[in-house]
Amino acid sequence: MRQRILNHTSILLIISMVLTFTAAGAVMFHKGEMYMEQGVRDETAYIQIGIEEKGNSFLTDEVGKATESRITLLKEDGSVIYDSEKNEKKLENHSNRPEFIEAQKKGRSEMIRYSSTLSRQTFYCAVKLNSGDVLRVSRTMDSLPGTLASGFTLLGILVAVILVLELFLVQKQTEKIIEPINRIDLEHPLENVCYNELRPLLGRIDQQNRQIAAQMEELKNAENMRKEFSANVSHELKTPLMSISGYAELMMNHMVPADKVPEFSSRIYQESKRLSNLVADIIQLSRLDEAQGDVLFEEADLYELGQEVTGNLKEQAEKKQITLKFQGETAGVKGVRHVLYEMFYNITDNAIRYTPQGGKVTVSVGKRSGKPYFCVEDNGIGIPLNEQERIFERFYRVDKSHSRETGGTGLGLSIVKHGASLHNAKIHLDSEPGRGTKMEIIFR
Repeated sequence: MRQRILNHTSILLIISMVLTFTAAGAVMFHKGEMYMEQGVRDETAYIQIGIEEKGNSFLTDEVGKATESRITLLKEDGSVIYDSEKNEKKLENHSNRPEFIEAQKKGRSEMIRYSSTLSRQTFYCAVKLNSGDVLRVSRTMDSLPGTLASGFTLLGILVAVILVLELFLVQKQTEKIIEPINRIDLEHPLENVCYNELRPLLGRIDQQNRQIAAQMEELKNAENMRKEFSANVSHELKTPLMSISGYAELMMNHMVPADKVPEFSSRIYQESKRLSNLVADIIQLSRLDEAQGDVLFEEADLYELGQEVTGNLKEQAEKKQITLKFQGETAGVKGVRHVLYEMFYNITDNAIRYTPQGGKVTVSVGKRSGKPYFCVEDNGIGIPLNEQERIFERFYRVDKSHSRETGGTGLGLSIVKHGASLHNAKIHLDSEPGRGTKMEIIFR
């Protein structure tokens, strides 16, 4: 950064100095040119008066030495009578000179002739005298390019001196500019903003820091959930497997009386069924986790799904003498049919499991304010308010002591939560211990 500032400053400085020198030189040159031309005109007028009053004898060597201008007196035929710088006898005829020709015709002539060889220009002022002779006064000076070129040496010295000073000052100033930037705390960039110009950048850094912190927290939570899930899966799988293994070992070693064999066989069957349901739920959750954007949505009727769910759970409800009621109207949604079925089945199954014998479970479907919904209401044991946030966690049970009695895998409501997220639906829960539970899924 220091080098870039130095390079840019040096380039701007050199360009500024060259442009300033060129502009100033051009202005001064034109001013000097104007003064020189006016001086030559004045000299011409003075000499003209002297010759008109005293004749050609006015032009002496002293007159020629008294001015830097060159004085030349020409006859009507262009031959040189007098020249202040050279011997007039050795000079050629000037009849072809443009200023002489114009003065003969108009009585006066002014013009500038440029010598590319010498890079100099000469201003001529010629007047026709009463005698017919032509007086010419001229002065030579550097041209504009020549004048500027003659000052480049001085310009180069100035540039070198200023560049050295600039190098020192820019280094100091750059350090002062960069020092506050180097002191910025990137962990808390908005606490001390040294330059307002950096505020948008520091704001984005602060936003990214917050996003990274949130992501890290999410990753930490996800890792904790993964560990907890792994531990729960191991425990939940191990329990039925040990039961199956224990009962089977007793039967294999003929340690079970003949009249107890059906009971032990029934227990092995129930535990194997529990194990099968657990594996199926784990697979279902895994599919929902991994296939959020890779599923086929189709039109599904909530009324038909509700009829199917209540039909499949009717026998389970009758065993507990629970009144299972289904009501509602057709309500179409776009979704994954088998996932919707699993969601509705799990909600209804939970309601039956946690409703005491002789209770009531009502399943309702339809539309409210144009939004399809699926609702299950029971008069069961209810859920304490402080537990309602956690019932959708995997393997979480409100009453762990009765988990074996009620059955279930502890994954049903997790499947409901993931399914609702997949379908962009919301879950409303209204529950109170001893009063029952109302769980409703509302689709957009």
